[in-house]
Amino acid sequence: MWEQLTPTDIQRARERLAALRTVTLNRHAEEIKRLDLEQSEIEAFERLAESFAQRYMNSAASQLSKEDQSPLAAVTDKEVSPTARSEVPWKPPSPDVQVNNHATTNFGTPPRLRRFVQ
Repeated sequence: MWEQLTPTDIQRARERLAALRTVTLNRHAEEIKRLDLEQSEIEAFERLAESFAQRYMNSAASQLSKEDQSPLAAVTDKEVSPTARSEVPWKPPSPDVQVNNHATTNFGTPPRLRRFVQ
């Protein structure tokens, strides 16, 4: 077979290689487009997250700085009662709420382990 190699066979191999190269380049170009699209989505998400953080984190920081200017900020930590430090006011439980604490008597060895323990 190798003795019968003709210029036509070489030309066919060149054409096959050129076709394979074209398919590979097209696939590569499509993959680059897909990656570029993903990159742009990530960048858009990053901009959105940054905008969100600036809008809501800066407003929270400005609220905290306004609270620091309140009369409580002038008082030292030693002088502030624990309830004054909390952000959410604490309400004592209403007297009509019943709390039942039942201690379980099931502290023994589980049945599956009893045969190993005895």
